[in-house]
Amino acid sequence: MTRIEICLGSSCFARGGADYPAVVAVWLAEHGRQAELCGRRCTKACADGPTVLVDGQAHRVPDKQALLQLLESTVQVHA
Repeated sequence: MTRIEICLGSSCFARGGADYPAVVAVWLAEHGRQAELCGRRCTKACADGPTVLVDGQAHRVPDKQALLQLLESTVQVHA
């Protein structure tokens, strides 16, 4: 199962990351996909945030549209 970790450090949080857990949860439900979703402490990429890790790989996700594109390209349908 895909693991999605959303940085909730102060910089990522303030730049819009605060909304990302809800956006991911809704997207997963709407698309019938499953993932382990959790928040995490600072990823030390504050200047590039918000940061989302998918299976341990960090991605710069500056806005909701980029987050949705990341989910579409990384979260697979599991039978």
